[in-house]
Amino acid sequence: MAAQRTSQDVTVLETNPGSTTALESFFGGLAVTSSIVLWITSCLSPLFLFLSLRNGNHYISASIILSVIIAYLPWKHGPLSLALQTFLNRYHALYYHGVSIVFEGGDVPSATSNHRQTFFAIHPHGAFCIGWALLYHNPAMRGVRFCFAPILFASPFFRIFTRAANCPGSAARPSMNTYLRKGEDVALPPGGFEEATLTSTRIDRVFVKHRYGFVRLCLKYGVAIRPVYTFGEGKLFSNIQGFWSLRLALNRFGIPTIFTWGRWFFPFLPKNGVKLHIVVGRPLILPTIENPTKEDVAVWHKKYINELKRIYDEHKEAAYGTEDGKSAKLEIW
Repeated sequence: MAAQRTSQDVTVLETNPGSTTALESFFGGLAVTSSIVLWITSCLSPLFLFLSLRNGNHYISASIILSVIIAYLPWKHGPLSLALQTFLNRYHALYYHGVSIVFEGGDVPSATSNHRQTFFAIHPHGAFCIGWALLYHNPAMRGVRFCFAPILFASPFFRIFTRAANCPGSAARPSMNTYLRKGEDVALPPGGFEEATLTSTRIDRVFVKHRYGFVRLCLKYGVAIRPVYTFGEGKLFSNIQGFWSLRLALNRFGIPTIFTWGRWFFPFLPKNGVKLHIVVGRPLILPTIENPTKEDVAVWHKKYINELKRIYDEHKEAAYGTEDGKSAKLEIW
């Protein structure tokens, strides 16, 4: 159960105050690892299907085909979905040294009626979007459509998992237009593969300097933007540094170039001695401009970056402690 503190300025959800048992930490590791492994195996499912058909493994082939059918059939949340949501929300946060979620302005999406349509821009992407995942299955964000890379949204195992856990969507531009036109709240990590590539355990980085598309969409539909920053995300996985020009160039073709590892005995498991402090910023209220010019987009993109910097500077000491927080800086790529 999350502890909640509310004032006029902020709402703080402490989903893990930092004291957990070994069993709770084990179940937390199971929760986070299951989503990462499902993500990887789901992306490889076409290869698995091809190999199983080629080798005559009909049970495996039938299982994959059945998963595809289930993933794309219309169905509603039921007891199994509720059980998954309860498990993830209860245990995932208990894996880490501590987890807190701050909503500036006290505006918690699921508890706010008649709020303005909102785009949640989540940074940093990190190796496996752990802060994103903690928000995804938190009841405070229930009903927000979290948008994934199209290849992930199309992958059967991961699609079933994310549909059961909350409300997923595709980050493809036509889909994003549809969601915003329908008046839905949307969440997206705008830094994408590039921001994942830049992950560092020692330097906080975001890739947003030339990412204008989400601002253009929000201007088109008059959608407010709430910058979100997860302090500690980069410390969860080590990542080889350097060769940025080549790696970022490959990212533009949809090729991930992150070389990452977490725990020594299981690279896909995050380091657990990390405190995560997630800050959901105040809404940046944009006007509605059906056909925004480059100048319109540039003006509001700059305001967005300034808000992201403000969030980082105002909350870094609370996240990292006074000594480390004073020297912490955010690199904007």
